[in-house]
Amino acid sequence: MIDWCKRQAVNAGFSIVIWKSDNGAYNRKKFFILGCERGGVYKERKKKSKKEDTATRKTLCPFRLRGYYLASEQWSLSVVCGEHNHEMSKTLEGHLLVGRLKPEEKECVRELTKNLVALKNIMTMLKGRNPDSKTNMKQIYNARQRFKTDVRGELSELQHLLKCCETHKYFHKCRTIGDSTTIQDIFWAHPESIKLFNTFPTILMMDSTYKTNKYKMSLFEIVGVTSTEESYNVGFAYIANEKEDNFAWALETCKSLLISKETFPKVIVTDRDKSLMNAVAKVFPNSTVLVCRVHVYKNVKAKFKVLCKAKDQKMDQLLKILKLQWNSIVDSTSEESYTTAVVDFRKTVLCTLATLPPTELSHNMVR
Repeated sequence: MIDWCKRQAVNAGFSIVIWKSDNGAYNRKKFFILGCERGGVYKERKKKSKKEDTATRKTLCPFRLRGYYLASEQWSLSVVCGEHNHEMSKTLEGHLLVGRLKPEEKECVRELTKNLVALKNIMTMLKGRNPDSKTNMKQIYNARQRFKTDVRGELSELQHLLKCCETHKYFHKCRTIGDSTTIQDIFWAHPESIKLFNTFPTILMMDSTYKTNKYKMSLFEIVGVTSTEESYNVGFAYIANEKEDNFAWALETCKSLLISKETFPKVIVTDRDKSLMNAVAKVFPNSTVLVCRVHVYKNVKAKFKVLCKAKDQKMDQLLKILKLQWNSIVDSTSEESYTTAVVDFRKTVLCTLATLPPTELSHNMVR
């Protein structure tokens, strides 16, 4: 009966909770009282919330249902108060109570998380099993986070990372701050990645991601390329700062993975980070350093937008012309074709800007 009441409440646009109940122990009569989840008064917690601008959902809603267990061993339901003092929700998607994961759904999330299934695929599977589910991505994410916290136990994130590296026999190396035990940088690599690196060391690509973890440390990633033009991860490093010293330590550690001392990367591609380029020049002095095409085009595109103030639709057309001419430059097969492509690129840009009114050009361009 309680499940039936909850389903009817969801269809009406609200959720109900059990206010009071008795299982009939000590010869008492069995009963339950259901009420709207927005009824009652909010009880403040002793622990203060991180956000001070929070508000309560409680509105003293008077809605009540009462269930009795009759002598005929059947349940009877009566409406004590059938009114609400708030509007019904148009959708209960992601609702705190209605969207809560069931025990079997929590176990499913745990198993799929163990198998490294993506969050969106977990959501699709749960919706497939229960089309009426009101669970959203945030609730699945929280369930995954609680599972990971349980697996980690009392260990911190960094301690858990080191434990996983040792358990799965990863190569890992740490650098501390001076004589202290505080870790400054950490590098790790998969055993199979080390084998691939020694087999295909010709090309390396390096880049960093920022502000993607709670410690705000940069994740430095090194990627190699096989003879069949397939990429593979060489290693990863969390570095405290994006300074030349940190990059040099990570690159020296990466270099130590090579079995032959005479082997070194022929080409290294970076994103024109000066600290990284200086570190590459020191650790791999005989390697040719190239700048990533994607990052170069981003700079060209940003510079063009500064010079040109055209509106959205016109700007999209101009950027298509710009990209077409730019691709002809980077795809040049010889010095002669490169020179010709650069001249054509300049002519196209200048002719395009010349057709625009002065109001759609920057002040420096007008001058």
